[in-house]
Amino acid sequence: MKVKSLGYVVVSSTDLEKWSDYGTQVVGMQQSTSMADNGSVYLKMDQRPFRYQIVPGEYDGLLFAGWDMGSEADFVACVNGLEARGIAFEKIDDAEQLSARAVTALVRLADPSGNQLELYWSATDLASDGDFTSPLDLQGFVTVADDGVDMGLGHVVLHAPTDFEGVHDFYQALGFTDADITDMSATGMGKIYFMHCNPRHHSLALWSWGAPSPETDFAPSPESKAPGCVHLMAEVKSLGEVGSCLDRVNEREIPVLSSLGEHINDEMVSFYMLTPGNFALEFGHDGIQLDDNWQTTHNTEASKWGHKWQG
Repeated sequence: MKVKSLGYVVVSSTDLEKWSDYGTQVVGMQQSTSMADNGSVYLKMDQRPFRYQIVPGEYDGLLFAGWDMGSEADFVACVNGLEARGIAFEKIDDAEQLSARAVTALVRLADPSGNQLELYWSATDLASDGDFTSPLDLQGFVTVADDGVDMGLGHVVLHAPTDFEGVHDFYQALGFTDADITDMSATGMGKIYFMHCNPRHHSLALWSWGAPSPETDFAPSPESKAPGCVHLMAEVKSLGEVGSCLDRVNEREIPVLSSLGEHINDEMVSFYMLTPGNFALEFGHDGIQLDDNWQTTHNTEASKWGHKWQG
């Protein structure tokens, strides 16, 4: 079984209007018009019906990372693989819940550290609702690789404060492989596995330590030991669009959590801002894409320059 891409995220929010404004007027996403009116805010980044679903809740934080298995056959193989490994999951058969995600089949589970995820596949008629138009006239978000492969909405970085190696093994069983291992233990900042499942350098990263975001009491479920999401990433097609977004962030006095900089491993030029979800959003440009010959790299620092913590 092999995950194909980060298809969507589901975020709990105490203020849907704040997310609607932030998503469209700061980030440049489009509010979906094709999804059912079910009390959620749906935000588009490309032809997909949505990439972010914001649902009303009693707290602000990431609920689920939704991973696209790509096809019915791969989805069935994945479910069989979970059963064979004795990994607990919930199969969602309720038509209303499937419709709310624009998927054909869906299972829900948690990694060993408590981070919740969904695995799904969508029939062709559910996978696209046409072109994307940014309200800020962005050229578009980078969700498709140079060779045409779907790379998903970006990447997600998760805390894995308990059973770190077990969490790593869990995602390897889903088909992720290590693009880079950055070990900053010598400076007290822990270790990060950067994992890929398509040409994007990493669609998932697991951090043993912490996050460039405010301390919260958030946990994605009552039994979870995970404090939530470190950050999500959105990639745009020009450096100018990164700069324009940074201007919008500063004008609105949105906290910049990490200054503009360039990463060593994926070479992304980006900055980090606080979202209404109490996690960070990395907004960047020009991340490298991997081929089948890529060998895992090893680093002890995160950035070539910049990315200075602003907390």
